Formats: sequence, structure tokens, C-alpha cells
Amino acid sequence: MQPADHELASLIDLERVQRMCDSLSAAFDIGLAVLDPAGAVLIASGWQDICTAFHRRHEETLRGCLESDLRINRHLIDGLGESEHYAYKCANGLWDVAFPLIVAGEHVANIFTGQFFFDDDEIDPASFVERARRLGFDEQAYLEALARVPVLSHERLQKTIAFVSDFVGMLGEMGLGALLHEEKHEELKESERRYRRLFDNTTEGLIVFRIERDAAGDVHDLMVVDLNPALATQAHTTREQLIGRRMSARGEADERLRAYFDLVAGVLVFGQSARSELRVQAEDAYELLAAYPAGRDLWALSAMDVTEVRRAEQALRRQEEDIRQAYVDVLDAVTGGKLILLTEEAVAGELGEPLSDVTSISAPAQLAEARRLVVACAELRYPGQIDQADLLSPVGEALDNALKHAQGGTYQVFAGDGCLKVAIIDAGPGIDFRMLPKATLVPGFSTAASLGMGFTIMLHLCERVLLCTRPGRTEVVLEVAAAQGPAPRS
Repeated sequence: MQPADHELASLIDLERVQRMCDSLSAAFDIGLAVLDPAGAVLIASGWQDICTAFHRRHEETLRGCLESDLRINRHLIDGLGESEHYAYKCANGLWDVAFPLIVAGEHVANIFTGQFFFDDDEIDPASFVERARRLGFDEQAYLEALARVPVLSHERLQKTIAFVSDFVGMLGEMGLGALLHEEKHEELKESERRYRRLFDNTTEGLIVFRIERDAAGDVHDLMVVDLNPALATQAHTTREQLIGRRMSARGEADERLRAYFDLVAGVLVFGQSARSELRVQAEDAYELLAAYPAGRDLWALSAMDVTEVRRAEQALRRQEEDIRQAYVDVLDAVTGGKLILLTEEAVAGELGEPLSDVTSISAPAQLAEARRLVVACAELRYPGQIDQADLLSPVGEALDNALKHAQGGTYQVFAGDGCLKVAIIDAGPGIDFRMLPKATLVPGFSTAASLGMGFTIMLHLCERVLLCTRPGRTEVVLEVAAAQGPAPRS
């Protein structure tokens, strides 16, 4: 349930609802009220004399009425569902029922029906007599008012609540529909006013083109019909120089204007707004361009200068690369050159000759087949020169990481530089390289974002571990050195 952005009085005709509630009160012999979320009474009908003539006119009993109203209002605001209601006995002994009025998801009001007794209540007339005498009420009139209080069954009350809720909810929905229609109309009018004020008030560069059509109605050309001072400044030109310029007569040397024309001409094909980024090579400047319709056969283009933002981003990327390189250097020193962080291109250059096809793995049951394939490739290329335990332990850890953190991946076996190389690639969240120094230096260190203990095993048993990682792709290449012996088979 969302807090109300609209008042109920702005959504429905309260006078009409008041008349309908009067009719319902007479028909059902029960009181009705509609209060806004702050507690103000919007509609009241059929309230009992015992409340209006006595309880709400004496300071002591009125205090009980207001405390009950506030407690119920808070209870409703705190979160009843659209179809729920809350029954309560007020401080003066009568029952009321309240439930929230929800219109299009907004809590716009609370509906109360009440000032009654249930047919299974035990009513103590003596307590009301005592109250009348203590507070100075006209005892006979007070007891007559008490006798007029309706006595309802729970079933009858449920039917009353359901009917009133549906009725008022329907009116609220109709009112909200009318309001939304009016708001849409106002948005359109404000859009027109905004376009009229656009050139005087915006700091973005703006230029407007008119579509010129041939006799058949097809697009023939584009012509500049207006531009604002901001764009004239960005393009180092004037309104007089650009207004009237056509796409067919543009200068190819005019880099900016050519890009403007090209973007608008491109969106005309689909008739939809579009965005792009322009780099003005001659000035090393950047602009964000957006083309959108501005009227019949009129298209506007905004050009926001983001040169400083892009230069700041470039500086930040350089800083991040410097930090990354610092981690590379630290890891190189800590691991004696065994752990190397590389780019995807650099890793590809280190792989060597493929000994197997790329093979997918997506379940632990496939680990045994992966081990057999890796061992077979090792024996084929380096027979008897690679210890199977030294090979399978790191390979198993890397494959297990791919299954654990990315639900699988691929592996492929290569040979080169006297090593068997196993490349494992997954599409998981990537490894936070800032955690790798801890994973290397702290025994038993492990996190969900690192290779943990498995990483330590890889470094211990492999000649080198090549790593390339980013969100969505991690590649680990395990290099296991072949022992000196007979020349490897080709």
C-alpha cells in the first residue's frame, strides 16, 4: 500500500457520495463515515444520537472518541490490505469497523461504519446509567438514545462492509481515471510550453530540423530551422550561418553538422527517438546527442558537451590501471612470478598448440571425464614426463571453482614452452583481484569471490598460473612443467 499522492476530494464528488451514504444509512440503519488519512471527516451519515448528542459533546467521553479515532487511523495507515477491515470497541462501549480505501494502490481514505452492538454482546445498562449520572447527561434521553443503537449480526455487518467498500472504491477508481486523464492533458500542454521555452532556458545545445518532402510525400531533404545560443557556441557558428542549411548542401569538412544531420536522417527511417555519442576529432571534444520529434515534420537534436566528464573518466581508468598494475607487481613479487594477471589478448598469446577441442562442463559428474581427457593429452604429448597428481590436483580445483561460482564453463588443453597448459573459462562474477594477495599470503584464506585454498594448491603445483578476470568472464591457465626426458611427441 502506497501513501496517497491524491486527496479523495479531488477524485470523486463527495456531495454525491454523501447523498448515497445517507440512503445507505437509512436502508441499513447504520452509521457511515469517510475520513482522510489525517483523520479529517469527509463524509458522515447516520451517526447515532448517543454519540452526536452525548459522547462527542462532553469533554471526558469526547476524549475517548478521539483516542479511538487516532488509534484506528494509525492501525490502518500501518498496513491493512485492500480487502481487510478492523473492528474495535470504542472507549464508550460501542463497536465501529474501519478499513482502508485503496484507489489504484494509494491509501486515500478510511471508511468507518459503526456505532452499534453485536447481537452476541453482553450490554450492561447499569454502566450507561452510571455514566449519565456522573457526567450530568439527561438520563432518560441518554437511555432512549442507547435503546436506538442498532444491534447487528456479524454476517449482516460483513455484507454492509463489502457493499460500501465496493461502491466507494468504484467511485474512487472512476475519479482517479478522470484525474489521470486531466493530468495527461496538462502534461501535453506543459510539453508544448516547454518546447516554446526550450531555446531560451536550456544550457544544452539544441538545433531543430524540418523534413522537406517531395510531391509524393517522401522525405527529400532536411533543413535547419532554428538553434539556440548554446549550440551556436559549441559549434563555433551563429544562427544566421546555420538556419536554412540543408543536408544536401552540408560541407563534408563540417564534422559536427555532418554528425547532426546523419543522426536525424537515421532516426527518420524508424520514426523513433535515438541517442548517440559524438567525438569531434579536430577538437578532441565529446557530445551526447539525442534526436526526438518536436512537432509535425520537425525533429530536435540536443547536444550536451561531456568533454570534461569523458576526460575525467579516462583519467580514472588510467588510475585504475595503475592500481591494477600495482597488484600485478605485488603478486609477481609474492609468488616469485608464478601468478600472472594478463589481458584476454595476452593470455591467448601464451596458450601454445591446442591438444584438445573446447569442452563444456556443467556438472560434477563430468569431472572424471575431464580428468581423463587432460591426462590423455599429457601422455600423448609428454609421455611419462608429467606427474598425474601434480596435474590433476590444480586442474580439479580450477574446474570445481568454475562449477561452484559459475555453474560450469569450458576447458581446453594446450602445449608449449615445455609445459602442459589447461585453460578453464567460466562466465561467473569474476575474481576480485584485490583479494588475491590475501589468498596467496594467508594460509587457509578463502572467500566466495576468490580461489581460496584451491588457489594455493594451483600455485604450489603449477609452473605458472595465468589469470584474466572480470565480471562475466574468468580464464585460468594452469601450466604444469614436463620433466626432462625424451623429446615430446609432435
